Amino acid sequence: MIRYRKVKKKDLPMLIEYKLLTIIPYISDNEEKLKVISYVNNYMKEKYINCYFILNNFKVIGAFLIDNYELDMLYIIPEYQNRGIGGSFLNKYKGEIKKVKVRDNNKLGVNFYVKNGFREVKKNKDILYLERVEV
Repeated sequence: MIRYRKVKKKDLPMLIEYKLLTIIPYISDNEEKLKVISYVNNYMKEKYINCYFILNNFKVIGAFLIDNYELDMLYIIPEYQNRGIGGSFLNKYKGEIKKVKVRDNNKLGVNFYVKNGFREVKKNKDILYLERVEV
């Protein structure tokens, strides 16, 4: 059974790791990776109060951050991907998520959001901004 629990300060190392796993694979420049790691450490220390873990039978299988109607992070560990958990999450929180940003070279992520009712509204450098399509 999928459940959600608020992240606590003691959970920061795992949360930071999950956030980095949503970004680092899509960055090829090592200098940029170091900047991102530093930024994410500081950012998550400030934003963790808005974060939740996704649990399956009390095991943490992912995390998300929603801030000002924007899904800033959604990470589900690989062995739990493609099981409908992400789509179910988006459906459960559809009233709270209006926008998403994702790296344009993250093809799986872009396809996931488009499949779940988002469309591209803007691109800035290598970041795509998507908004929920109102039906």
